[in-house]
Amino acid sequence: MTIGRFFLAASLALLVFFGNSRAVHDTFNRLGTFDYFFAPLLILYLVSVLERILDRLSVISSIENYLADRNLTRLSYAFIPGLIGLIPSIGGAHFACSMFPSSAGKKLSGCQLAAINYFFRHFHVYSNPLITGTVLACAITNTSLWFVSLTLLPLTLLTFLLGWKFLIPSSKKYSKETGHSIKSSMSLKIILVFVSIFIETLIFFLLDIKIFFWLATVIFTLALVSPQTVWEAFKPSKDNLFLLSEVAFILIFAAVINSLGINLLLTNFIYSSGVPTVLTFSLVTVFLAYITGISQAYVAIVMPLIVGLTGNQFNLVCWLLALGFFIQYLTPAHLCLIVCAKYFKCSAFRLIQQIFPPVALAFLLWSLGFLAFCLF
Repeated sequence: MTIGRFFLAASLALLVFFGNSRAVHDTFNRLGTFDYFFAPLLILYLVSVLERILDRLSVISSIENYLADRNLTRLSYAFIPGLIGLIPSIGGAHFACSMFPSSAGKKLSGCQLAAINYFFRHFHVYSNPLITGTVLACAITNTSLWFVSLTLLPLTLLTFLLGWKFLIPSSKKYSKETGHSIKSSMSLKIILVFVSIFIETLIFFLLDIKIFFWLATVIFTLALVSPQTVWEAFKPSKDNLFLLSEVAFILIFAAVINSLGINLLLTNFIYSSGVPTVLTFSLVTVFLAYITGISQAYVAIVMPLIVGLTGNQFNLVCWLLALGFFIQYLTPAHLCLIVCAKYFKCSAFRLIQQIFPPVALAFLLWSLGFLAFCLF
């Protein structure tokens, strides 16, 4: 049974044993709300469309050739997995491994390749507003995706810088590439399109406009390059429909939890027990993130419970997302880690061992800064 189906079954069981007509009516009212239910599904669908467009326009390979032509070897090792990881997808881990610069295999060991590929594919997960768990958390708690991303951006930057320091070999280990080089260039039209997308992103962020409007604008801007490609990308695949159904089932579960008042009962119990609320939710997040390796699991359990909490709910949402993603980075339950380790013939333990120092140090430094910000 998948995570989504498990939560759907739990929703039905809760309604049967504890529900009444009022709870059912309230659940349907919540699910009929655009911002709560339909907006997250629309965002994820548009993300899948954008992913297919970038793939069919060969954007990744064009950038790889461009960097290789200019002998920017070290940059390509971090940039290519990171760019692929910006658009989360089912099976994206294997795609990122196969797209890794071929020259790396001549210079680095399998475990080095695995660590670099896995690390830089995920370093921006903290502040990426397109991640399924982040979309879900913000929908459930009615929090701005843009401002969650901005709050967690320092953690993303720290993770990248420390990953570069710990994992990317010194430039002294590289010699200038010899042989025939593929001359790559980008047309003026493509350059103007990407400049337009950058400007659009700044405008949408500063005005705090809904993410799905931004995604739609980006997609139609890319249509200037190839209208036919964009039109064909709107056809959903089985993987897309599966992901949308999983998210829909989790949103149903969150609506049932709120309609039955279970979130208030549990949070009141936590208050009365004397255990700090942040500590309790943090431990639950760590446990669920480690055993499942996916953000949907702990978001579905924890986020409905913090709705209506007194105090700064925004800070708690940011903290729990950052903590969950940090644990996901280091758990062998994370499928991307297993796929990457297997592809490059490296043990999962050795892969975790290599990425632990930069991941942990970045999270520690950000946590200290975030705590200081919350206190003062």
